[in-house]
Amino acid sequence: MTLIRKAAAGKASGSLSYVLSDATVDRYGDIVEPQGWVLENFKSNPIALFNHRPDQVVGTWGNVRVAKDALMAEFQPAEPGTSRIADEVRRLVEQGVLRAASVGFHGIEAEPIKGTRGTRYKSQELVETSIVSVPANPQALAIAKSLDISDDTMELVFGKHAATITRSISSGKHADTHPKHKVRAMNISQQIEDVQNRLNAARDALHAHVENSDHDIEQAQQLNDEVEYLEKDLASKQRTEKSLALRAVEQTPQLPAVRRPLGTPAPLVNKGDYMWRAAAAQFCAVAQRKSIEDTLRERYPLERYPDAEATGWVTRAAVSGALTSVPAWAGDLVQESTAAWLATLTPAPVFTQVAAAGTQLNFGPEQGVIKIPSRAATPSISGAFVGEASPIPVRRLGLTSILLSPHKMGGISVFSREMARYSNPSIEGIIRDAITEDTNLTIDTLFLDATAGSAIRPAGILFGINATAASTAGGYAAALADISALTAPFYAANAGRTLVLIMNPEQSMQLGFAPGPDGSFGWAAQFTARFRIVESTTVAPGTVIVLDAADLVTVFGGFEYDTSEQATLHMEDSVPLHISAPGAPATVAAPVQSMYQTAQIAIRMLLTVTWAMRRDGMVQYTTGANWAPSGP
Repeated sequence: MTLIRKAAAGKASGSLSYVLSDATVDRYGDIVEPQGWVLENFKSNPIALFNHRPDQVVGTWGNVRVAKDALMAEFQPAEPGTSRIADEVRRLVEQGVLRAASVGFHGIEAEPIKGTRGTRYKSQELVETSIVSVPANPQALAIAKSLDISDDTMELVFGKHAATITRSISSGKHADTHPKHKVRAMNISQQIEDVQNRLNAARDALHAHVENSDHDIEQAQQLNDEVEYLEKDLASKQRTEKSLALRAVEQTPQLPAVRRPLGTPAPLVNKGDYMWRAAAAQFCAVAQRKSIEDTLRERYPLERYPDAEATGWVTRAAVSGALTSVPAWAGDLVQESTAAWLATLTPAPVFTQVAAAGTQLNFGPEQGVIKIPSRAATPSISGAFVGEASPIPVRRLGLTSILLSPHKMGGISVFSREMARYSNPSIEGIIRDAITEDTNLTIDTLFLDATAGSAIRPAGILFGINATAASTAGGYAAALADISALTAPFYAANAGRTLVLIMNPEQSMQLGFAPGPDGSFGWAAQFTARFRIVESTTVAPGTVIVLDAADLVTVFGGFEYDTSEQATLHMEDSVPLHISAPGAPATVAAPVQSMYQTAQIAIRMLLTVTWAMRRDGMVQYTTGANWAPSGP
């Protein structure tokens, strides 16, 4: 679900009352309707963060309400001594330096605003609210210096340049008695991010200042001068970075970088890997208590994800313009690779190979059911010979169709926090192996069974089919007889365009090692060249299935990942139950584990997968096949 963050006007002068959101059009052209706020969940844990960072809790929000066409709340700072950052933020708030707030919410109901690119949010659920930074004007910076705010907090509020300025000021020998902090030099990439942040802050300050019709002209001119200077500074640094980056690429193409320099290409990534990276990023963000943006930036700093709008994760805040690039990195993680994921289902996946030979579809927006037409066996509309001046027969085309409905699969795996911390960065491989192996086994088992379809699952391809009697001749004669009997129904129906033989590895070995009628080996290769052979241990020994993949339709897509360290799970892999169910007596599932109590993390995967055959009779099978050589 999309997480959207919006900045608001902020704190009323002389109080701790904040306007968190109102109905004004923001700089993205969006409008958030005040009467549409859903606040119940947020009120149960109204934590106040600083700059949307979950590791920087600075207080709580009280009296959260909608009043005067705005979402409002009272900031209640944490008790003195709770933490250094909480104490310093409280002092900056009380002095009026930190005046802005930003909300993060999930949109429930929204509609586009006609004639613009903006969105009107008619209903939305409040997720978190933060105190955020404001542009660094000289008065605010002077106030912060007088409060003896630490360098780290100064950098967070005003940018890295502000902390550097405060450290460079000396007023005599007594300054030597203060602890000396080493100024960390910034590379060109960090300088660009710093200037971009300052430029965004200066633009916001100018916009806020000139909204007042009787604003101070001299101050507006100063803000305009600052914006113009920062724009020139940013353009200069970007040209410098591009020049240095191109030279570095020519000399050392493998040189690692924390941030992709402008003008240099990012490495191409197999789209099938995006799903695993999404899972790993979600998992590590929970385990390490970091935001998803920071996790993606740390784990995949060089990747290029161009589709920002497709990510489902949008960050918009009052400061830190560099964060607007984070959704672009995450965009393809949640959108790319649905069919590509099938190729990762190993070992020897039946469903993957057979689906690739058939027709692959996807459920689209507002398309909950797919109707698949096909030809009926009769009547025929073939032309016929007619005599001179004789009537030509009129024939009607026979059509039939099947309806393909979506079915959902889900799986949950549990990892310890130690596994997450100590296996990083290999956690991506661990998640990949755990999910692919188990999902492969489940899909193949259900695909090849004889169970009827229901509202929960599609029918197995053997449902309603009677097994063909296996030959008892043994050796090559049995193989020829069995395969001939299995394929005869296809040829009788003018089908068999893409025949697939699905068998246990035991039958495949018997087919390859059985001597021919003249006692030589290798005869089976020519015989089976007209079929596609699929081996799998999910097929019982002695069972051979023949399927015309041209009549198979599959859907695979719509996967989702979620992680939780507060969930309570019924640790059951076959018939999971509700944790408790009313009754006389009430039913309680066992065994049950709390992820919070056991310091574990649960990762849940959901996906849409289904299949169907266009026509009846396009699957045949036999049991008890024995193609081993007979006799001594």
